[in-house]
Amino acid sequence: MTEKNYDLVVIGGGPGGYTGAIRAAKLGMKTALAEEWHLGGTCLNRGCIPTKALLHTAEIFKGRRDWESIGITADNVRLDENRLYERKEKVVQSLRNGVAGLIKANGVDLYPCHAKILSATEVYLGGEKVQTKYILIATGTVPSGYDSGRPLPGIEDVLTSDDVLEKPVESNGVIIIGGGVVAVEFASYFAAVDRPVTMVITGDRLLRKMSRGLSMQVGALLKSMGVKIITSAVITRLYKDGADIEVNNEPQSLKGAVIGLVGRNSNFKNLGLENIGLGGRKFIETDANMFTGVEGVYACGDITDGPQLAHYAAASAIVAVESMLGKAPSINLDVCPLTIYTSPEITVVGKSEEEVGNAMVGRYQMGGNGKSMVEGVNRGYIKVIADENGVLSGAEVFAVRGTDIAGELALAIEKGMTVADAVRVIRPHPTIMEAIGESLEDIHGLATHIPPKIRK
Repeated sequence: MTEKNYDLVVIGGGPGGYTGAIRAAKLGMKTALAEEWHLGGTCLNRGCIPTKALLHTAEIFKGRRDWESIGITADNVRLDENRLYERKEKVVQSLRNGVAGLIKANGVDLYPCHAKILSATEVYLGGEKVQTKYILIATGTVPSGYDSGRPLPGIEDVLTSDDVLEKPVESNGVIIIGGGVVAVEFASYFAAVDRPVTMVITGDRLLRKMSRGLSMQVGALLKSMGVKIITSAVITRLYKDGADIEVNNEPQSLKGAVIGLVGRNSNFKNLGLENIGLGGRKFIETDANMFTGVEGVYACGDITDGPQLAHYAAASAIVAVESMLGKAPSINLDVCPLTIYTSPEITVVGKSEEEVGNAMVGRYQMGGNGKSMVEGVNRGYIKVIADENGVLSGAEVFAVRGTDIAGELALAIEKGMTVADAVRVIRPHPTIMEAIGESLEDIHGLATHIPPKIRK
C-alpha cells in the first residue's frame, strides 16, 4: 500500500479542528481530518448548540407566566422533555451534516477514527500511517472530576454535562456542583422548567472569574427563579441522588440528581504526545501563533491555555494554519468575547476596570431601554470601560439579546476606538444596541436617558 502524504493532519473535528482543516484546504494545503466520534466536537454535540436548544424552549415555557399580561390566554400548558430532546437532536444532526458537507466540498480527507501521533511527521490514522508536514492538535476537552486536591467519595456516580444533554434527567430536583458558566446555564434551564435547583459552590460566589458586580446580578436572577445557592460549602460525599455537605461546620444532606459541572480537562487520551515531547501536561502550551515549540506541530482551542470557547477555538485554528504558511495572523486572539446564555444574556469582552486602572466607566440600566421593556425584561445593564486616554478597553453586558451585541463591542475594542469614535455611530431605535450609545455617553455625563442625579 502506498503511504499517503499530507501537508496537514488535523486531529479533532470540533470548531477548531474543522475550521482549521477547511481554512488549510482553501489556502492550498492537502489536508486530512481525523475525528473518532461526531464532527462538531463538544460545542455542536455536547455543549453550545444542545444547551441553547434546551434554553430556547425553557425560556418560551417560562414566559407562560406573563402571557396573560401581554394578551395571550392558554390553558394546560405543559413541557414534554422527550420531544424537546428530540428537537435538540434534530438541530444537532442538521448542523453536523452541514459540517460534513463543508469538509467534503473543500476536498479535506475525513478519517472517522482515532488518531495517534507517532512523530512530528507521522500520524497513525486507524489502520494506516500517514506522513505530514504539519500537525494541528484540536482534541478539545472532556468533563473533569472534582478538582480540589483531595479524593471525593462518590464523584464517579454523578451526572456530567454529557449525561444531561443525552437524555432528560429523571429526578424532579437537581443538585448542581459548581458555579461557573456551564453550571449557571444548566441552573437557568432547570429552574425555567420548574425543577427545584440547588447550586453547591465551594467558593464564595458564582462566576468567580468575572466581576463581583456581575456575579451578584446573576445570583439575584437565579434566586428570583427559585434557585437555592449554597456558597463556601465543603463537599464530603456525593451520591447519584444526593450529596452530603458542610456549611460553617454544620452538616447538611441534599436530595436530588447530582450534576457535576466543575470544569473540563484536556482530551489527551492515547494521543501519543509523549512521542513528540509534549506528554505529562494539563494543557499544551503555545506561542501567540499556536506553535507548540515542536517543529511542525501546532495546537488550538480548549487543549491550550486559552479560553475554552468555540469561537476562540475556530479563531486560533485559523491563526495556526496561517502561521504554518508564513502568513501574518488575520485574527486578534487577545480580544475574545465570553458569552453566557442566561436570561438576560451576558457578554464580557476586553479588560476589567481593575485591569485597566484609572478607568473611565459608563453604565446604562436596561430598565430604561424601550426594546428591553417591550420584551418584558427590566433587569440588566451595559457597562463600557475606557482607559485614561478614552480608548475603549472593555465591556460588560447583562441584557436581553446581550450576546448579539458582543461583536460590535469586540470590534470597537480590537480597533482601539476611543469613546469619541464609538459614540459617532447612530444606533437604531428601538434596539438593545441603543444602550451601548447611552453607556458611552454616560462616561462624560451626556447620556440622554440617565438623569444627572443618578449617573454614578
